[in-house]
Amino acid sequence: MTLSKPNRSAATITANRVDPAPISGICVTCLDGCEGPCEVGRSALKGREIIYPQPFGKVTAGAEKDYPVDFSHFNIQGTCVGAVGIEPDPDKATFPAVDCSTAVGADGSIKLAFPVFTGAVGSTEIARVNWEEMAVGAAISGVIVIVGENVCGMDPQLEMRNGRVVKSPEMDRRINTFKQWYDGTGGIIVQANVEDTRLGAIEYVIDKHGVEILELKWGQGAKDIGGEVKLPSLERALQL
Repeated sequence: MTLSKPNRSAATITANRVDPAPISGICVTCLDGCEGPCEVGRSALKGREIIYPQPFGKVTAGAEKDYPVDFSHFNIQGTCVGAVGIEPDPDKATFPAVDCSTAVGADGSIKLAFPVFTGAVGSTEIARVNWEEMAVGAAISGVIVIVGENVCGMDPQLEMRNGRVVKSPEMDRRINTFKQWYDGTGGIIVQANVEDTRLGAIEYVIDKHGVEILELKWGQGAKDIGGEVKLPSLERALQL
């Protein structure tokens, strides 16, 4: 029994012609001459392009795994008497009186109005065009937003000296957008992968922007698409 859907996904706009073999996802009757609506067939024609969620640069993609347990199976058992965390007074135990704040970090110096953080929003096109609303929303909500990896390396206006970052307008925009709305709660994390470390992106965001929270990454080997990017033109590829 498999709970995954190998070889077809709404994210890659692929499907099976007939019912699939559960383990491989290949059609139980794989037809000679089939144009290939599945991932195996499409990749045979288009190569690695098929691994990208479509349409590229316009969507964010999630998993289609359908597990036999979900949050609807859990109940929060309340009580009709007493109160926890506040006086058992109906004039005081109101919705606005709920305190969801917390603090993180070894010394508890990072204050959060609500204990959540965003996923990493990195160097992809969909991340770039939607950064402002993510950063502003996190800042005014008092939560953490994460600048993903390789933002400096993919910045078309990046300036370097001796192999190190001296100016990255895109990284500047990311951090400054958050800071413009920051009120003292929440925070901004900057990820750094191997390439960021080589470029000195960590030192850049610390020295220029005073970033205090970093997430160090050790490599791309665990990623299902290997940290690859899709580029719109040969000129852009040559630039990188």
